[in-house]
Amino acid sequence: MQQKAEKRARKFRKQARLLEQAQKDRNEWEDIAEYRRQQWVKAIRERDHKQDQMSQLAREKETVQERLVQITRERDTALRVSENRRRAWKMRENYLQDQIEAGLVEIHRLNNLLHPIPRLVPVYPVVEPQVIMADDDGMEVDGPAAASPPLHEDMEDEELESVSDEDGEVIFDGDSNDESEV
Repeated sequence: MQQKAEKRARKFRKQARLLEQAQKDRNEWEDIAEYRRQQWVKAIRERDHKQDQMSQLAREKETVQERLVQITRERDTALRVSENRRRAWKMRENYLQDQIEAGLVEIHRLNNLLHPIPRLVPVYPVVEPQVIMADDDGMEVDGPAAASPPLHEDMEDEELESVSDEDGEVIFDGDSNDESEV
């Protein structure tokens, strides 16, 4: 009986060691499972936090886009206003330039009325008949014997017309022999 009891005791000790080992393994597996569960909970929290951040960024992006659209509209409006002002200034400048030119023309017209520029009477130079005299050196020149027409024989007396200025006063009368002096 004692042998049976020892055999049983060995069997129970072996079972106790196996049970103890199984308990240790179970505790290790529970620790591992708890660690994994904590990591999973942490990952879920991080995921939720990231989703919240992405939602916040999406809202901020929408706000920035709306602000960008508003700024673009304001810029376009400012450019249109600026262009309209530039055109208005250009039109005003052209109008004032036209007024200045019209005023200058009027000033010159009035100045010409008050202080007219006298018209100059044309002065014609006194021209005397010019005669070219040649000295005859007595040499004879052989050349073609062409008959030249006489100078004054065939010419008829031409009638000279009177010359008058803008006012109708006679300056030169072709019928008279004396020249009027100016």
